[in-house]
Amino acid sequence: MARIGVLLNQHAYDLDADALSRLALSVEALGYESVWLLDSFSRDPFLAASFILGITTTLKVGTGIATVYSRDAMAATQARETLSEYYPGRFIMGLGASNEWIVGVRKGQWAPPVQKMTAYLQDMDDAELAHAKPKEMAPLHIAAHAPGLQKLAMKHGQGIFTWILPVENIRQARAFVGPDLEVTANFPVILTEDPDEAHRVGRAFMTHYIPLAYYQAAYTKVGFGPEDFEQGGSDRLLDAIIAWGTPEMIKARAEEYAAAGASRIIINPIRAADHPPVGGERDVNADWDALRQTTNLLSLA
Repeated sequence: MARIGVLLNQHAYDLDADALSRLALSVEALGYESVWLLDSFSRDPFLAASFILGITTTLKVGTGIATVYSRDAMAATQARETLSEYYPGRFIMGLGASNEWIVGVRKGQWAPPVQKMTAYLQDMDDAELAHAKPKEMAPLHIAAHAPGLQKLAMKHGQGIFTWILPVENIRQARAFVGPDLEVTANFPVILTEDPDEAHRVGRAFMTHYIPLAYYQAAYTKVGFGPEDFEQGGSDRLLDAIIAWGTPEMIKARAEEYAAAGASRIIINPIRAADHPPVGGERDVNADWDALRQTTNLLSLA
């Protein structure tokens, strides 16, 4: 079956140290396998991972996903080996190529994802550091929605990480990478039985994703078309990439992902923001309270 983790989205980075500690400890106490940290224009995901690993005892922590444009390959290797040594068996390194807009904000020079990741992963393999290698190296997961990056994960890593993809994309990914690689599926969760509310929150969440060509390419592969990418996404597309409803309905969706080949499921619990709608992602907030209601997912592990 599938292990169940939680995405600590940007709202987790907005918390102070005490509040983040309480959140991480509560996720661990509820029985979730792991938490996953973004690499956005906010706190450093590797430093945040070290902080959370230091205050918890069994919880695994992954970067989901750290962009390779944020640090060079040797720095990434240093982070991986350091956290492997200090927290054996508990850190998972997730790396990805991000997108051209984010790289531009970072003042980086964009390169096609397969080209960039090929060179970067080889540089990581070639990196020689002064310390002894850790006895247990943290697994490396590559953000990979298409065969080119999935091939690189098969060569250099132990898994692939997918972001807001429908079940059928996961089925195709599993068929391509075979039975041995981890396949992680990450998707938003909205605890509401009101379809209008679910779609409103979902569209706000998807504001920056649906216009991106590589998401549209992934969705097109499984039967969606240009009409599904207009006006924030069709109801049909939103229903395919966002789990909403009762805890039982959300568990049923997670079971579909597990049956399609996901070995780990990462839920991103969100809800409408507390203020009147202003447009876009500002209309979405984290819903950490939902994690107590979705512990029924843990029976999938």
